[in-house]
Amino acid sequence: MPRPAASPRPAGWFRFRPGRSWLEHLWKSTLRQDHAALAPLLRPLLPPEGVAIDVGAHGGQVTRLLSALVPRGQVVAVEPSSYARSVLRLALLLRGRRNVAVVAAALGAAPGVAVLATPLKRAGAMGYGAASLAPDAARPAVREAVAVVTLDALVAAMALPRVDLLKIDVEGWEEAVLAGAAETLARHRPALYLEVARQRLERAGSAPEALWRRLEALGYRAEAVPAPRPPMADGDWLFRHAAG
Repeated sequence: MPRPAASPRPAGWFRFRPGRSWLEHLWKSTLRQDHAALAPLLRPLLPPEGVAIDVGAHGGQVTRLLSALVPRGQVVAVEPSSYARSVLRLALLLRGRRNVAVVAAALGAAPGVAVLATPLKRAGAMGYGAASLAPDAARPAVREAVAVVTLDALVAAMALPRVDLLKIDVEGWEEAVLAGAAETLARHRPALYLEVARQRLERAGSAPEALWRRLEALGYRAEAVPAPRPPMADGDWLFRHAAG
């Protein structure tokens, strides 16, 4: 399992102090939908009663989109950041999304406790979209101790009857999430929508080549989103199992 990189230059431990930037984040997460273009891509992968797991749910825009695509199903929104969850939960409440379960944990290759680092922007706002267990050591960040569980353990604990889609955007920690999901991938063969960024993966002790090898060994094939690009290039990728 890749080990978390050293924490960046510390800016203290997280304390929830909502201010103007928090209100702006809430407004964007509640009223905007910057991922609407994903709907035509993901809709064929998700039956109305399907189950989707949003790993790295952030403020919930993708979670809301998935919720609409499975009106008789369920979305599991996994988000370790207390700051992000404060936005996510309220945005879901305000938009009336009742088929979403929010999980306060990080996913990884093995259970444990890790330090999540959320970088600070120049004006002091939380850059919560870039929170990571493998942070950029050059950026000041707010730290938070978070529980780490495996995806397999989460699926078993929640007794999920099916898993149709995994969306994973965890700032370089993607292969560690997949390492803890072997049983789920073998049993349910969900489609995978992943962010791939070489620099972030390498910061976490991995690389796109390792991610590709792992998924190809499990029978998955990659498709670049939205346009063709060289294998393992940075960007979003859809992986589908060759058997279905």
